[in-house]
Amino acid sequence: MADGAMDQTHLERLPARMRRSVVAVLGITVLLATLVTFWGAQRYFERLEGETATTRMGLYLRSLNETLRRHQHLPFVLARDPRYAEALATAGTWPDLNDRLALLAAESELEAIYLMDTSGQVQATSNAGVPHSFLGQNYGFRPYFQEALNGARSDYFAIGATSGRPGYFVAEPLVAAAGQTPGVVAIKLDVSELQRSWESNTEVVVARNQDGIVVLASDPDWLYRPTESLSPETRQSILDSRQFGSEPLDPLAWSTSADSRVTVNGARYLIASGQSDWRGWTVHYLQPEGAILRQTLLATAFFGSIIALLVGFATFLRSRRIGQAYAASERHRSQLIATNHQLEEAQTELARNAKLAALGHLAASVTHELGQPISAFRNHLTAAEIGGEITSPQTASSLNRLVDRMEAITTQFRHFASGRTATKAPVDLRVILAEAAALVAADTAAAGVQFTQPDIANPITVHAHQVQLEQAFTNLFKNAIHAVAEVDDPMIEVAVSTTPAEVHITVRDNGSGLGDATLATLQEPFYSTKPSGVGMGLGLSITSEIIRDHGGTLRIETPTEGATFVVTLPRDTTKKAGK
Repeated sequence: MADGAMDQTHLERLPARMRRSVVAVLGITVLLATLVTFWGAQRYFERLEGETATTRMGLYLRSLNETLRRHQHLPFVLARDPRYAEALATAGTWPDLNDRLALLAAESELEAIYLMDTSGQVQATSNAGVPHSFLGQNYGFRPYFQEALNGARSDYFAIGATSGRPGYFVAEPLVAAAGQTPGVVAIKLDVSELQRSWESNTEVVVARNQDGIVVLASDPDWLYRPTESLSPETRQSILDSRQFGSEPLDPLAWSTSADSRVTVNGARYLIASGQSDWRGWTVHYLQPEGAILRQTLLATAFFGSIIALLVGFATFLRSRRIGQAYAASERHRSQLIATNHQLEEAQTELARNAKLAALGHLAASVTHELGQPISAFRNHLTAAEIGGEITSPQTASSLNRLVDRMEAITTQFRHFASGRTATKAPVDLRVILAEAAALVAADTAAAGVQFTQPDIANPITVHAHQVQLEQAFTNLFKNAIHAVAEVDDPMIEVAVSTTPAEVHITVRDNGSGLGDATLATLQEPFYSTKPSGVGMGLGLSITSEIIRDHGGTLRIETPTEGATFVVTLPRDTTKKAGK
């Protein structure tokens, strides 16, 4: 009684413990699923934002290139007009020169077009007569003037020494009739409009020159600040040319990492970069990392909630099903008690059948596995007798009797395992092939074999012993699995075709083939094309015997690669296969 009470108490406490365990497992499952969702969403949005950043950077880069390219040809054209060189060489010969330059600048939407003599002094300009006019100014200190005076086309970005506005300067040496260079013609492209368009957007974009100094930026506080250390020579050259006017060139806190990220003033960004066509400028599009985190958290919260709801709902449904099953079990408890006596009576019969089935499997395994070692033992024994290694006739006789006894035992096992007395009946071939495929499913999965089975819509009835035919096709499938073990893309294909009287089952593989072996050789017991130690060479022999016992035939086809076995069986047209 005490033991019964303890068992009852244990059973009553079990559901509560199980519920706590289930809740803990579900909680861990939801947590792990949420973490995986967070990780996956973060990678997804990083890739998405990286692609977006690259696309947006391309748009800004194209805009910059088109802005700077638009008037690159104009200085070349003006420099080769001899009238400008003549007007500069003989001052006053073209009294309306300033007006003409002003008309050209207005039509071209340029800030200024101006002519400088060999000293760098402006002799004519499109902005003559307006505040901050270039007329009379000397720009001999500018690198673009010096390079053009030496005969080379030059472009340059700088803050205007007169106007104080940033611009892109393009200069060409003037060519006189005698081949001299009386001066330089230059244009100034106003980039302030481009700068304003960048500032008006909410995106973060930067253009740096070859010295790493920011020349355009969506944030005006970043303008004209170096992102890396300037050498003393570079800093002095910039100051001498007054490229950035009176800007102090305070460094910008810019740090680039190897994972396509950059930190600017403590904020982290994804970065997409592109090289400009002019002056070695680089355009950078910066995507704030905080936006990725926000999208990731939103996606994680959304999908995490869905996961939690689904798990909770599934748990609720499962709890209801368990409750219903428990109630049903209680209702049928009396029926189970009533049938318990019948189950006990059947237990003996089931145990006996199970032992017989296990003994049959054991007999087949023993026969299959011991046959080759016993044969090898007899061969070694014969060789030892011939070689005189066994000097005692009594010992040789005893060993031979032992080998004979072991062969007799395996022969008895073979007759026991063969099951030739089994009764044949109508059976659906589809069931046989499906069962055989299921028996080797683990082997095909482990070997990575692509196993293709036929899709047969209608029953195909054969008069057979189902287990024996399943064994025959299982042997064929296993032989094919061993044959494709060394190929890169292992494949086994099963095909079925029918005639009114017969059914043909083809097992084809793309393995190493059968070489020079014939079907008669392969059907010999203990003959095998497999490596030593793999199988015993009985599978095909057993298969052939089973097929012949069912009135069928087995033949080999010779494809270009692999091996093909074709099994032909007579169809049973008198009855339908039972289920």
